[in-house]
Amino acid sequence: MAQTFPTSAQVIYSTLAADTNLAALLGTYTFAVGSSSSALSVVSPGENLPATRSVSGLECVIHDLGNTQPKNYVSSAADMVVTWQVFLIAWEPATGADLQAATELICSRFANSYSTQTVAVSDGLGALVQNKIVIRSDSPILS
Repeated sequence: MAQTFPTSAQVIYSTLAADTNLAALLGTYTFAVGSSSSALSVVSPGENLPATRSVSGLECVIHDLGNTQPKNYVSSAADMVVTWQVFLIAWEPATGADLQAATELICSRFANSYSTQTVAVSDGLGALVQNKIVIRSDSPILS
């Protein structure tokens, strides 16, 4: 069976969106018009983070970094590796266990991925814990 690699943010998004275990940990966005969507989104270069927070307290944002540092030349194969950043953001302290479970789940899907955690206080709206998961385009997606 051929291996699949995370060559774009959409590949990562599709992989994560199809995972029912991850979907159960993430919340949904509720929009002003009353519709809702999974709290899993892709942010391209120059875009702001989604203004609407997850109503269930945990959201997943994939940053599409593919075009942020164009190269005029390639000196080695390592220069061709794209590093994706997946942010899991918990808006409520009660989602700490879900945050860790979701982080471990995502890391288990992508070879050689790793995570770091940042704890901060958002602008008066509550605690913010963010896990950043780094995924390399040259490491295969695990089944």
